[in-house]
Amino acid sequence: MIHMNKRILCVVLAMVLVLGCGLNAMATSSSEVQKQQTETKNKLNEVNKSITAIENKRKEVQSQLKGLNADLVETMLTLEALETDLEIKQEEITAAQEEYDYFKALEEEQYESMKLRIQYMYEKGSNDYINMLLEAKSISDLLNRADFARDVSDYDDEKLQEYQEIKDKVAETKAVLEEEKAELEEVQEAQLVYKAELDKKISSARSKSANFESQLKQAQRQAESYKETIKQQTAMIRQLEAEEANNSSNEESNEGSSSASSTSGAGSSVSASGSGLGVEIANYALRFVGNPYVSGGTSLINGADCSGFTWAVHKHFGISIPRISRDQAVGGKNVSISAVQAGDIIYYGNHVAIYIGNGKVVHASTRETGIKISNYTYRPPLCVRRYW
Repeated sequence: MIHMNKRILCVVLAMVLVLGCGLNAMATSSSEVQKQQTETKNKLNEVNKSITAIENKRKEVQSQLKGLNADLVETMLTLEALETDLEIKQEEITAAQEEYDYFKALEEEQYESMKLRIQYMYEKGSNDYINMLLEAKSISDLLNRADFARDVSDYDDEKLQEYQEIKDKVAETKAVLEEEKAELEEVQEAQLVYKAELDKKISSARSKSANFESQLKQAQRQAESYKETIKQQTAMIRQLEAEEANNSSNEESNEGSSSASSTSGAGSSVSASGSGLGVEIANYALRFVGNPYVSGGTSLINGADCSGFTWAVHKHFGISIPRISRDQAVGGKNVSISAVQAGDIIYYGNHVAIYIGNGKVVHASTRETGIKISNYTYRPPLCVRRYW
């Protein structure tokens, strides 16, 4: 769990650093800002995943904390009940001890009395006993005196035995009570150990919950920062697109007045034959053969990449097409390769060209060759799209 927490936190911090660097970078074109915005959206998605993971972990810990608190309450109630039982048990033991001491004292007192009488009879001999019998006034009196002497002796024996029996029973009861108390104390000790463990787990769970709460707030702040960045990038894209469109209009005006000086090589000797808007698109594209290839560019004079070239040519005719090659490959009207006409866009997979007829295409090829004419089969064509 701790390693997972550190990993999530590291991911969020890394995203903070990356975002900070991205905000300071100055883009030179709308396409570059769009790429940055795509990266920012990806980072926002990662942060949102982190937020979901953190929330799930926090809910899991809070659920554990709820269960631990319930166990703690039950344990506290058990300890209170045990404390009450121990107090009652101690009172019973104390009462039994007092009863035991009382009957033990009676036993000792009775025993001492018996010893005194035996000592008296031993020291005086049997004369007193004989005299007591001789002094009897009648047979009845004699029998009564003999019975009395025997009764005194029997009484002493009975009382001594009675006190001993009661004392022994009380001792047994006290022993049972002490054993029960010891058992209660063992249960109490086990509950105290369990309570200490619960306290430790609750403290750890609260710490984890607070840690997840901190991570969650940080990730949420980061998500808001990414959202704000995306808004800023959207505004920047619109501004740059407007500037690029304005620049393109100015360039096209210049291109119309100086097309002879801006074309070279095959552009001056090759043209698409026929009529129609497709042929016009092809012939207009041929004006810029020999001009440079610039990655991310859309200028027909200063430089364009493959999709920027096709986009700018179509824009000249008021035709709106996607800016990216893979998007151009799914827009417009699908045309079979056997029905391709001048002005159609041929897609080769991450590269596009404009068909000019006679098995030829014009395209912004590479930095080394710039805008040039090639056979349409120089690479296997994947599809043909028509926007005119």
